[in-house]
Amino acid sequence: MPRRPSTVYLHVGPPKTGTTYLQEVLWRNQKRLLAKGVTFPFRPIDHFRGALDLRGVAFGGYPDPRTEGGWQRLARGALSARTDTVVISHEVLAGTTDEQIEVALRSLAPAEVHVVYGARDLARQIPAVWQESLKNRRRRPYGQFVKAVLRRGSSTRAAIAFWRAQDAVSVLGRWAGHLPTEHIHILTLPPPDSPPDLLWSRFCSLLGIDSGGFDLEVARSNASLTQAQAEVLRRLNLVLPSDLEWPHYERLVKNRFNTIAEQGGDGDRLRVPSRHRARLMRRSRQIQRSLAEAGYDVVGDLDDLIPVEQSFGPVRGMRPVHVAAAAVDLLAAALLQPPQQPRRRRLQTLRALGRSPRGGL
Repeated sequence: MPRRPSTVYLHVGPPKTGTTYLQEVLWRNQKRLLAKGVTFPFRPIDHFRGALDLRGVAFGGYPDPRTEGGWQRLARGALSARTDTVVISHEVLAGTTDEQIEVALRSLAPAEVHVVYGARDLARQIPAVWQESLKNRRRRPYGQFVKAVLRRGSSTRAAIAFWRAQDAVSVLGRWAGHLPTEHIHILTLPPPDSPPDLLWSRFCSLLGIDSGGFDLEVARSNASLTQAQAEVLRRLNLVLPSDLEWPHYERLVKNRFNTIAEQGGDGDRLRVPSRHRARLMRRSRQIQRSLAEAGYDVVGDLDDLIPVEQSFGPVRGMRPVHVAAAAVDLLAAALLQPPQQPRRRRLQTLRALGRSPRGGL
Protein backbone atom coordinates (compact mmCIF):
# COMPACT_ATOMS: atom_id res chain seq x y z
CA MET A 1 0.00 0.00 0.00
CA PRO A 2 1.39 3.48 -0.86
CA ARG A 3 2.05 5.67 2.15
CA ARG A 4 -0.52 8.34 3.00
CA PRO A 5 0.81 11.92 2.42
CA SER A 6 1.75 13.83 5.55
CA THR A 7 -0.37 16.53 7.14
CA VAL A 8 1.53 19.83 6.91
CA TYR A 9 0.90 22.48 9.55
CA LEU A 10 1.83 25.93 8.27
CA HIS A 11 2.49 28.06 11.35
CA VAL A 12 2.23 31.55 9.87
CA GLY A 13 2.99 33.66 12.92
CA PRO A 14 2.36 36.54 13.12
CA PRO A 15 5.44 38.31 14.55
CA LYS A 16 5.67 38.68 18.35
CA THR A 17 3.38 35.77 19.19
CA GLY A 18 5.99 33.38 20.54
CA THR A 19 7.11 32.29 17.08
CA THR A 20 10.86 32.47 17.75
CA TYR A 21 10.44 30.47 20.95
CA LEU A 22 8.38 27.76 19.25
CA GLN A 23 10.77 27.55 16.31
CA GLU A 24 13.78 27.16 18.61
CA VAL A 25 12.03 24.45 20.62
CA LEU A 26 11.04 22.60 17.43
CA TRP A 27 14.58 22.76 16.07
CA ARG A 28 16.27 21.75 19.31
CA ASN A 29 13.92 18.78 19.69
CA GLN A 30 13.92 17.45 16.12
CA LYS A 31 14.85 13.90 17.17
CA ARG A 32 12.27 13.81 19.97
CA LEU A 33 9.63 15.05 17.54
CA LEU A 34 10.53 12.35 15.03
CA ALA A 35 9.96 9.75 17.72
CA LYS A 36 6.44 11.17 18.14
CA GLY A 37 5.74 11.21 14.40
CA VAL A 38 6.44 14.90 13.72
CA THR A 39 9.04 16.37 11.31
CA PHE A 40 10.43 19.89 11.55
CA PRO A 41 12.50 19.97 8.36
CA PHE A 42 15.89 21.67 8.19
CA ARG A 43 16.79 24.72 10.34
CA PRO A 44 14.74 27.78 11.35
CA ILE A 45 16.80 29.92 8.94
CA ASP A 46 15.64 27.67 6.09
CA HIS A 47 12.01 28.32 7.03
CA PHE A 48 12.79 32.07 7.06
CA ARG A 49 14.38 31.97 3.61
CA GLY A 50 11.58 29.81 2.29
CA ALA A 51 8.98 32.27 3.53
CA LEU A 52 10.85 35.20 1.98
CA ASP A 53 11.08 33.32 -1.32
CA LEU A 54 7.36 32.54 -1.32
CA ARG A 55 6.48 36.14 -0.47
CA GLY A 56 8.99 37.59 -2.92
CA VAL A 57 10.28 40.11 -0.38
CA ALA A 58 13.77 41.24 0.58
CA PHE A 59 14.06 41.48 4.35
CA GLY A 60 15.55 44.79 5.43
CA GLY A 61 15.73 45.79 1.78
CA TYR A 62 18.57 43.31 1.25
CA PRO A 63 18.11 40.86 -1.67
CA ASP A 64 19.76 37.82 -0.10
CA PRO A 65 20.68 35.42 -2.94
CA ARG A 66 20.31 32.47 -0.54
CA THR A 67 16.53 32.90 -0.51
CA GLU A 68 16.14 31.97 -4.18
CA GLY A 69 14.38 28.62 -4.46
CA GLY A 70 14.01 28.49 -0.67
CA TRP A 71 10.30 27.73 -0.67
CA GLN A 72 10.56 24.83 -3.12
CA ARG A 73 13.39 23.33 -1.08
CA LEU A 74 11.29 23.62 2.06
CA ALA A 75 8.23 22.13 0.35
CA ARG A 76 10.27 19.20 -0.98
CA GLY A 77 11.63 18.61 2.50
CA ALA A 78 8.09 18.54 3.89
CA LEU A 79 6.82 16.15 1.22
CA SER A 80 9.77 13.79 1.63
CA ALA A 81 9.20 13.43 5.39
CA ARG A 82 8.47 9.93 6.61
CA THR A 83 6.18 11.05 9.44
CA ASP A 84 2.44 11.69 9.50
CA THR A 85 2.91 15.31 10.59
CA VAL A 86 5.19 18.09 9.32
CA VAL A 87 5.56 21.62 10.70
CA ILE A 88 6.66 24.65 8.65
CA SER A 89 6.92 27.81 10.71
CA HIS A 90 7.73 31.43 10.03
CA GLU A 91 5.98 34.69 10.83
CA VAL A 92 6.75 36.18 7.39
CA LEU A 93 4.01 33.86 6.10
CA ALA A 94 1.36 35.94 7.90
CA GLY A 95 1.42 38.46 5.07
CA THR A 96 0.81 36.04 2.19
CA THR A 97 -1.51 37.13 -0.59
CA ASP A 98 -4.16 34.93 -2.21
CA GLU A 99 -1.81 34.24 -5.10
CA GLN A 100 1.01 33.23 -2.76
CA ILE A 101 -1.35 30.98 -0.78
CA GLU A 102 -2.24 29.20 -4.03
CA VAL A 103 1.45 28.69 -4.82
CA ALA A 104 2.08 27.32 -1.33
CA LEU A 105 -0.81 24.86 -1.49
CA ARG A 106 0.12 23.64 -4.98
CA SER A 107 3.73 23.06 -3.95
CA LEU A 108 2.60 21.03 -0.90
CA ALA A 109 0.10 18.84 -2.77
CA PRO A 110 -0.98 16.12 -2.15
CA ALA A 111 -0.39 16.78 1.58
CA GLU A 112 -3.31 17.91 3.71
CA VAL A 113 -2.48 21.48 4.74
CA HIS A 114 -3.56 23.17 7.96
CA VAL A 115 -2.76 26.77 8.86
CA VAL A 116 -1.96 27.88 12.42
CA TYR A 117 -2.22 31.52 13.48
CA GLY A 118 -0.98 32.77 16.86
CA ALA A 119 -3.36 35.38 18.31
CA ARG A 120 -2.31 37.73 21.10
CA ASP A 121 -4.16 40.61 22.74
CA LEU A 122 -3.55 43.94 21.01
CA ALA A 123 -2.46 45.79 24.15
CA ARG A 124 0.59 43.54 24.38
CA GLN A 125 1.02 43.19 20.65
CA ILE A 126 1.19 46.87 19.70
CA PRO A 127 4.19 47.75 21.94
CA ALA A 128 5.94 44.49 21.00
CA VAL A 129 5.55 45.06 17.26
CA TRP A 130 6.79 48.65 17.61
CA GLN A 131 9.91 47.44 19.43
CA GLU A 132 10.50 44.80 16.78
CA SER A 133 10.16 47.45 14.07
CA LEU A 134 13.01 49.36 15.72
CA LYS A 135 15.19 46.24 15.57
CA ASN A 136 14.45 46.25 11.85
CA ARG A 137 15.66 49.86 11.39
CA ARG A 138 12.34 51.71 11.69
CA ARG A 139 12.33 55.18 13.27
CA ARG A 140 8.73 56.13 14.05
CA PRO A 141 8.19 57.38 17.64
CA TYR A 142 6.00 55.17 19.80
CA GLY A 143 3.18 57.70 20.21
CA GLN A 144 2.89 58.18 16.45
CA PHE A 145 2.95 54.42 15.90
CA VAL A 146 0.07 53.78 18.31
CA LYS A 147 -2.04 56.57 16.79
CA ALA A 148 -1.42 55.32 13.25
CA VAL A 149 -2.31 51.72 14.13
CA LEU A 150 -5.52 52.57 16.00
CA ARG A 151 -6.81 55.32 13.71
CA ARG A 152 -9.72 53.95 11.71
CA GLY A 153 -8.98 53.84 7.99
CA SER A 154 -5.37 54.91 8.45
CA SER A 155 -3.36 54.51 5.26
CA THR A 156 0.05 55.13 6.83
CA ARG A 157 2.82 52.65 6.10
CA ALA A 158 2.97 51.64 9.76
CA ALA A 159 -0.75 50.87 9.97
CA ILE A 160 -0.83 48.91 6.70
CA ALA A 161 2.20 46.83 7.70
CA PHE A 162 0.80 46.18 11.19
CA TRP A 163 -2.67 45.04 10.18
CA ARG A 164 -1.44 43.06 7.16
CA ALA A 165 -0.05 40.49 9.61
CA GLN A 166 -1.80 41.29 12.90
CA ASP A 167 -5.44 41.36 11.80
CA ALA A 168 -6.40 37.76 12.58
CA VAL A 169 -9.78 38.13 10.89
CA SER A 170 -8.29 39.33 7.61
CA VAL A 171 -5.31 36.94 7.58
CA LEU A 172 -7.41 33.85 8.29
CA GLY A 173 -10.08 35.09 5.92
CA ARG A 174 -7.53 34.87 3.09
CA TRP A 175 -6.64 31.29 4.03
CA ALA A 176 -10.32 30.39 4.46
CA GLY A 177 -10.78 31.11 0.77
CA HIS A 178 -8.50 28.15 0.01
CA LEU A 179 -8.86 25.73 2.94
CA PRO A 180 -11.76 24.09 4.80
CA THR A 181 -12.69 25.84 8.04
CA GLU A 182 -11.64 22.81 10.09
CA HIS A 183 -8.11 23.16 8.70
CA ILE A 184 -7.70 26.63 10.20
CA HIS A 185 -6.47 26.85 13.79
CA ILE A 186 -6.12 29.80 16.17
CA LEU A 187 -3.41 29.39 18.82
CA THR A 188 -4.11 31.99 21.50
CA LEU A 189 -1.19 33.26 23.55
CA PRO A 190 -1.67 32.70 27.28
CA PRO A 191 -1.97 35.67 29.67
CA PRO A 192 1.31 37.11 31.03
CA ASP A 193 1.05 35.31 34.40
CA SER A 194 0.61 31.85 32.84
CA PRO A 195 3.09 28.96 33.26
CA PRO A 196 6.03 29.43 30.86
CA ASP A 197 5.41 26.11 29.09
CA LEU A 198 1.69 26.68 28.42
CA LEU A 199 2.21 27.96 24.88
CA TRP A 200 4.25 24.87 24.01
CA SER A 201 1.58 22.65 25.58
CA ARG A 202 -1.09 24.28 23.44
CA PHE A 203 1.02 23.90 20.31
CA CYS A 204 1.57 20.19 21.05
CA SER A 205 -2.14 19.62 21.64
CA LEU A 206 -2.75 21.08 18.18
CA LEU A 207 -0.30 18.55 16.70
CA GLY A 208 -1.88 15.74 18.70
CA ILE A 209 1.23 14.86 20.73
CA ASP A 210 2.14 14.84 24.41
CA SER A 211 4.07 17.98 25.42
CA GLY A 212 6.24 16.18 27.99
CA GLY A 213 9.85 15.13 27.54
CA PHE A 214 11.00 18.10 25.43
CA ASP A 215 13.92 20.45 26.09
CA LEU A 216 12.32 23.86 26.57
CA GLU A 217 15.43 25.69 27.82
CA VAL A 218 16.03 27.72 24.69
CA ALA A 219 17.66 31.11 24.58
CA ARG A 220 15.16 33.95 24.47
CA SER A 221 16.88 35.62 21.54
CA ASN A 222 14.06 38.06 20.84
CA ALA A 223 13.83 39.71 24.24
CA SER A 224 11.82 42.82 25.01
CA LEU A 225 13.51 46.15 25.65
CA THR A 226 12.74 48.64 28.37
CA GLN A 227 11.11 51.90 27.34
CA ALA A 228 14.42 53.75 27.49
CA GLN A 229 16.38 51.06 25.63
CA ALA A 230 13.82 51.11 22.83
CA GLU A 231 14.14 54.88 22.52
CA VAL A 232 17.94 54.59 22.42
CA LEU A 233 17.63 52.17 19.50
CA ARG A 234 15.15 54.43 17.70
CA ARG A 235 17.50 57.40 17.97
CA LEU A 236 20.43 55.26 16.89
CA ASN A 237 18.50 54.34 13.73
CA LEU A 238 18.13 58.05 12.98
CA VAL A 239 21.89 58.62 12.82
CA LEU A 240 23.17 55.38 11.29
CA PRO A 241 24.11 55.70 7.59
CA SER A 242 21.34 54.71 5.21
CA ASP A 243 23.76 52.69 3.06
CA LEU A 244 24.55 50.29 5.91
CA GLU A 245 23.34 47.02 4.38
CA TRP A 246 21.02 44.76 6.33
CA PRO A 247 23.51 41.94 7.07
CA HIS A 248 25.86 44.44 8.72
CA TYR A 249 23.03 46.16 10.61
CA GLU A 250 21.74 42.80 11.84
CA ARG A 251 25.18 41.79 13.11
CA LEU A 252 26.24 45.13 14.59
CA VAL A 253 22.93 46.41 15.95
CA LYS A 254 20.00 43.98 16.08
CA ASN A 255 21.87 40.94 17.37
CA ARG A 256 23.81 43.05 19.83
CA PHE A 257 20.68 44.66 21.26
CA ASN A 258 19.12 41.22 21.61
CA THR A 259 22.18 40.11 23.54
CA ILE A 260 22.91 43.03 25.84
CA ALA A 261 19.45 44.46 26.52
CA GLU A 262 17.84 43.36 29.76
CA GLN A 263 14.19 43.75 30.62
CA GLY A 264 13.70 45.95 33.68
CA GLY A 265 10.98 45.84 36.28
CA ASP A 266 7.26 46.07 35.63
CA GLY A 267 7.47 49.87 35.62
CA ASP A 268 9.76 49.74 32.58
CA ARG A 269 7.34 47.63 30.53
CA LEU A 270 5.93 49.54 27.59
CA ARG A 271 2.17 49.98 27.81
CA VAL A 272 -0.54 51.44 25.61
CA PRO A 273 -1.39 54.99 26.74
CA SER A 274 -4.65 54.98 28.70
CA ARG A 275 -6.33 57.45 26.34
CA HIS A 276 -6.44 54.71 23.67
CA ARG A 277 -8.03 52.14 25.98
CA ALA A 278 -11.67 52.48 24.85
CA ARG A 279 -10.83 52.31 21.16
CA LEU A 280 -8.52 49.35 21.58
CA MET A 281 -11.02 47.43 23.72
CA ARG A 282 -13.72 47.92 21.07
CA ARG A 283 -11.40 46.64 18.37
CA SER A 284 -10.38 43.65 20.50
CA ARG A 285 -13.98 42.60 21.20
CA GLN A 286 -14.83 43.00 17.53
CA ILE A 287 -11.97 40.68 16.55
CA GLN A 288 -13.00 38.18 19.23
CA ARG A 289 -16.61 38.08 17.97
CA SER A 290 -15.57 37.73 14.33
CA LEU A 291 -13.23 34.83 15.05
CA ALA A 292 -15.86 33.06 17.15
CA GLU A 293 -18.45 33.43 14.38
CA ALA A 294 -16.01 32.11 11.74
CA GLY A 295 -15.99 28.70 13.41
CA TYR A 296 -12.23 28.11 13.31
CA ASP A 297 -10.63 25.61 15.68
CA VAL A 298 -9.43 27.50 18.77
CA VAL A 299 -6.54 26.12 20.81
CA GLY A 300 -6.63 28.10 24.01
CA ASP A 301 -9.35 30.65 24.77
CA LEU A 302 -10.58 33.63 22.74
CA ASP A 303 -10.92 35.49 26.05
CA ASP A 304 -7.11 35.66 25.96
CA LEU A 305 -7.53 38.32 23.26
CA ILE A 306 -9.19 40.81 25.64
CA PRO A 307 -6.49 43.07 27.18
CA VAL A 308 -6.12 43.32 30.94
CA GLU A 309 -6.13 46.67 32.73
CA GLN A 310 -2.40 46.43 33.55
CA SER A 311 -1.58 46.74 29.84
CA PHE A 312 -2.60 50.40 29.85
CA GLY A 313 -0.79 53.25 31.54
CA PRO A 314 1.61 56.18 31.18
CA VAL A 315 4.74 56.09 29.05
CA ARG A 316 7.41 57.91 31.05
CA GLY A 317 10.59 55.94 30.51
CA MET A 318 11.48 57.73 27.26
CA ARG A 319 12.30 61.06 28.87
CA PRO A 320 15.80 62.37 28.05
CA VAL A 321 17.22 61.57 31.50
CA HIS A 322 16.11 57.93 31.25
CA VAL A 323 17.32 57.61 27.67
CA ALA A 324 20.76 59.02 28.54
CA ALA A 325 21.17 56.59 31.43
CA ALA A 326 20.09 53.65 29.27
CA ALA A 327 22.51 54.69 26.52
CA VAL A 328 25.42 54.65 28.98
CA ASP A 329 24.40 51.24 30.32
CA LEU A 330 24.09 49.81 26.82
CA LEU A 331 27.45 51.24 25.80
CA ALA A 332 29.11 49.71 28.84
CA ALA A 333 27.52 46.32 28.08
CA ALA A 334 28.62 46.52 24.45
CA LEU A 335 32.21 47.34 25.42
CA LEU A 336 32.36 44.46 27.87
CA GLN A 337 30.82 41.95 25.47
CA PRO A 338 33.40 39.50 24.06
CA PRO A 339 34.22 40.30 20.43
CA GLN A 340 32.76 38.02 17.79
CA GLN A 341 35.35 35.77 16.15
CA PRO A 342 35.17 33.91 12.85
CA ARG A 343 34.29 30.23 13.31
CA ARG A 344 37.76 29.00 12.33
CA ARG A 345 39.43 31.31 14.85
CA ARG A 346 36.98 30.23 17.60
CA LEU A 347 37.87 26.59 16.96
CA GLN A 348 41.59 27.41 17.07
CA THR A 349 41.10 29.23 20.36
CA LEU A 350 39.17 26.31 21.84
CA ARG A 351 41.83 23.81 20.83
CA ALA A 352 44.55 26.03 22.30
CA LEU A 353 42.61 26.04 25.55
CA GLY A 354 42.20 22.27 25.42
CA ARG A 355 38.39 22.50 25.22
CA SER A 356 35.93 20.70 22.99
CA PRO A 357 34.57 22.77 20.08
CA ARG A 358 31.10 21.51 20.96
CA GLY A 359 31.08 23.51 24.15
CA GLY A 360 31.31 26.88 22.47
CA LEU A 361 32.73 30.01 24.01
